Amino acid sequence: MLALTAVLSGCSSASVEELLSPPRLDGEQTEIYDALRTATNSDIILKYPRSGQYRSAFVVTDLDTEPTDEAIVFYEIPNVSDGSSLRMNFLDKQDGRWVSVYDFAASGSEVESVRFEDLGGGSLSIIVNYLVGNSSDRYTSIMTYKDGEPEELANIRNIYMDIFDADGNGTNDLFTITNDRTAGSSVAGLYHINEEDILERLIRIRLNSGYAGIKDVICGNCDEKGCRSIFIDYAFSDGSFGTDAIIYTGGFYYLSPALGSMNIYRCSNSFTPYVPCCDIDGDGVIEIPVSVPFANYAGSPDAEQVNTTVWYTLELSGTYKKEKYRSFIGTKNDYILFFPEKWGSLIAADVSISDSTVRFFGYDESAKLPGEPLLALFGAAEGNTGKYETENFISLGTSPSSGYSYYAQRLSDTYSPGEDELRELFRLQ
Repeated sequence: MLALTAVLSGCSSASVEELLSPPRLDGEQTEIYDALRTATNSDIILKYPRSGQYRSAFVVTDLDTEPTDEAIVFYEIPNVSDGSSLRMNFLDKQDGRWVSVYDFAASGSEVESVRFEDLGGGSLSIIVNYLVGNSSDRYTSIMTYKDGEPEELANIRNIYMDIFDADGNGTNDLFTITNDRTAGSSVAGLYHINEEDILERLIRIRLNSGYAGIKDVICGNCDEKGCRSIFIDYAFSDGSFGTDAIIYTGGFYYLSPALGSMNIYRCSNSFTPYVPCCDIDGDGVIEIPVSVPFANYAGSPDAEQVNTTVWYTLELSGTYKKEKYRSFIGTKNDYILFFPEKWGSLIAADVSISDSTVRFFGYDESAKLPGEPLLALFGAAEGNTGKYETENFISLGTSPSSGYSYYAQRLSDTYSPGEDELRELFRLQ
C-alpha cells in the first residue's frame, strides 16, 4: 500500500493546465497527434504513464520488425460515462503519413507503466499496467503486434506484477500476485508465451494468507546448485513481515515447505529497519532475513525490541532452511555488522538512537543480565567525528546513504574481532 501511495502521489508528467490545453509537441508527435484527432473526430486529453522507462503519451518504436516504426498513444475522451474514456491507439506510417489502425478501450483509469519484453516466441510483447481508481489493484494487459494487427493475449487483474527469468532458461516470464477476496488470500501466477504464440499460465499457487500487502519480490538462486526461487516478502497488518518462496526444480514449481508466516518472521521498529530478502554477501544466492530479539530483549513488545537479523538460505530444493549468518543492521539501515562465530547466539545489546551508539555484550543466562562487553560501534554526522579520530577507535568508513561515519572500539581482548577481521565483518550500505 505504501508503495502504491508513493506511485499515486508522485509527480505526473503533465500538469492540469497542460492536459486541458493543446500539448506542445515536436514535429513527429504533432503528425501523430493530428492523425489521432482525425481518427477520433473529437477532443482528446493525452495520458502519460506514471512510472517506468516510457513516460510520454507517445511511444514510437518498431513493433513488428518492418522498415517503419509504429506509434502507441494513450489518451482520454472527455465526458464519456460508459467507462471507456481511457483509450490506447495504434498508428502506422503509410506512404509517409501516420494513420490510426486500431483503437482499444483501456482497462483502468490511469496508465501506470509500459514495457516491451520477450516473453517467449521471439517477438516483443507490449505490457501495459493500468491503475484502477483508488484501488490497490491494477490491470496488466499483455499484447502482441504482428502483421500490422495488435492482439491482446490476456488482461490480468493483480496487486503486483514483475518480469524476470523464473526458471533460468534465458527467456523472461510474467509474474503476478492476485487477491482472491473470496478465500481471503492471494495467488501467484507465472506466464509465458508458448510455441503457438499463446500466453500460457505456468503456475497458480496460493500463498500463505493473512497478509496486508506485498513489500518486495526477488527472483534468484536459493542454493549454490542453482535451484531457482521467487522470494516474496509481504507485510502483515500489525507491521511485521514474512516471506514465501516459490521453488522451481525438475520442471515443477511449488511453495517452499520450509517457510511460512510463523517461522520466517521479522518486525520493524525504531531499532530495527525493514530488510528484504537479498544476496547479502554477494555470492549469488538469495538469503532470507529473520529478526530475533537480543537476549536482554526477549519477551519485550515488538515495538521495544532490539533485534539481531539471522540470515537463512534454502537447502534441499527449498524443503529445509539453514542458518548462514547472524548480524546487526544499523538503525538507519546504512550498515550491517556480521557477528563472528565465537560470539555464539546468546548476545545482548544496548542501543542509543540519539547518538548512534551500539554496544554488544555476552549474556549471563543464569542471572538474566548482560555479561562481558564485546564491541562498541559509534556513528557521527559530518562535522561531529573529531572525538573518534583517535587511536582508541577504529575508523570503518562513511555510509553513502546516510552520510554518517562509523567507528568501532574493541572491548574484549578475547572476544572482540581484530581490526582486519572487523573490516571484513562490517559493511556500509
